[in-house]
Amino acid sequence: MKGIYFWHQCIECGSTFQPQNFFYVCPKCKGLLLVKRDEEWIDKHIGSGRKAQFFFDNIRFGKERNKYPNGSGVFMWLPLILPGFPKEAVISLKEGFTDLFEIPDWLKKKTGLKNLFIKMEGQLPSESFKDRGMSVAISEAIRLQSLYPKLKIKYVACASTGDTSASAAIYTAYVRDRLKCIVFLPYGKISSGQLFQTMAHGALVINIKHPKGFDGCMELIQKYCSKHPEIVLVNSKNDFRIVGQETIALEICQDLRWKAPKWISIPCGNTGNLTALMVSLLRMKERKMIDSLPSIIVAQTKGANTLVRWAKSKFKTYQPGIFHDSVASAMNIQDPVSFPRIKKLYKKFRIEFFDVAEKEIQRTRALFMGGGANICPQTAVALDAVLQAKSKRIIKENDLVVVIGTASGIKFAESGIKHHLKGDTADFANPPRVTDGTIEDIERAIGNQESF
Repeated sequence: MKGIYFWHQCIECGSTFQPQNFFYVCPKCKGLLLVKRDEEWIDKHIGSGRKAQFFFDNIRFGKERNKYPNGSGVFMWLPLILPGFPKEAVISLKEGFTDLFEIPDWLKKKTGLKNLFIKMEGQLPSESFKDRGMSVAISEAIRLQSLYPKLKIKYVACASTGDTSASAAIYTAYVRDRLKCIVFLPYGKISSGQLFQTMAHGALVINIKHPKGFDGCMELIQKYCSKHPEIVLVNSKNDFRIVGQETIALEICQDLRWKAPKWISIPCGNTGNLTALMVSLLRMKERKMIDSLPSIIVAQTKGANTLVRWAKSKFKTYQPGIFHDSVASAMNIQDPVSFPRIKKLYKKFRIEFFDVAEKEIQRTRALFMGGGANICPQTAVALDAVLQAKSKRIIKENDLVVVIGTASGIKFAESGIKHHLKGDTADFANPPRVTDGTIEDIERAIGNQESF
C-alpha cells in the first residue's frame, strides 16, 4: 500500500495481509496475527542505536512534542510502531508519559531492593494500561472507516474483566459521532469503579451470567462479531492493541535514559501486555536502542495460574483452569487469548514464573500503598512475585527492577476498603479509629503516635 509501511502477519502460517480490512485472526488458518513493519524504511528515516534514541528524545523532550500527536506517549512513537499511519486518523487523549515511581528509602530497606520502580500506568485517561493499546485500536478503526467506507464499520466491541471495557468506552465516547461501543462483562465480576466508567462513557453494557466468567464472555463476543462485519473487535486478539502496548517498554527504557532494567515484572491475564513487552524489547535490541534484554517475571494469581502451571510442566502441558473469584479480578483469566503468541516468543528471554495467594495480594498491595504507590491488586501480584524472586535469590538487592503497574488503586477501592476495615494490622491494614468527639477521647484513640 502506498505510504503505509506496516501489515498483518500470521504467527502460524506466515501469511501476510495489507491493512485494508479488519482482521483479528488469519483469514487462511485462523492463527493469531502480529503487526510487522518495514524495517528498512525505519532504518532510513529513524536509524538505529544512538541515532534512533536521539530521534525520539528530541520528540519527547524537545519542541517536536508540541506537534500533534507527539503530546501522546503512544503516538510519539508512530514512525517506529506504525510507520506511515495517517496522523489525521489518530485518536489521542494524551495517553502515556506515566511516572516511573521509585519506592521510598524505608521501603527499600524493608524489601531489600535498592532499585525497585513501578511504571504507574494507572495515570492514563481511563486509569489503566489498556489505554495504550486501545488508543491505537480505535485509531485503526477510524482509519479503516475513513479510507474504506464499503466496510461499513460502525461499532467496536470487547469482552472485559473491567479495564478493557472502561478504556474502549472512553475512547469511543470521544468519537461517538463515528463509532459506538458494545461490551460483554461477566456479571458481578468487575469492580463498581470499572463498571461506572464503562456506563458513564456511553458504552452499551451486556452483563452475562456465565460459569466461565471472562473466558465465557470472550467466546461469545468472538462468535457475535464474526456475524457482524460492521463491528471491530478491540480485545487484545486485535494485533493493533498489541502495537499500542509496545510503548510501555519503549517508555520505560527511555525513562531510564536507554538503560534496560535487569528485570521487568508483569501481571498476566490475557497476556496481550506480555506479548507487547517481548515484541517491543526484541525490536529495541535489534535496533541497538538497548544493549541487553531484560529478564521477565511473569506474575499470576494462584486461582488463575495457567502460565505458571505450563512452565512447571517444562512448557509441555497447557491446561486452562476453572474460574474462581479473585480480588485481582482484572487478571482472572483461565485461557489467555494471546497464549499462541507467547509460545512463539518466550524462548528468546529468561522468564521466571510466580503465582500469588489471595491473602498475599491484599497484604502486598497495602504495604506498597503505604509507601505512596497508588496501585491496583494486579500490580500487587507483580510486586509480590518480585518479593518471592528476591527471597529465592533470583533477584539480587542491587538489581534494577521495574514492575508494570496496570491500573489506579481507586478503581478497586471496595476491596481495599474491605481489607483495611476487616484485615489484620499484621497485614498492613489501617482501620479508622472511632471516637465520641471529645479531645480526651481523641487523645486515647491516637495514643502513642509512634504506633502508626
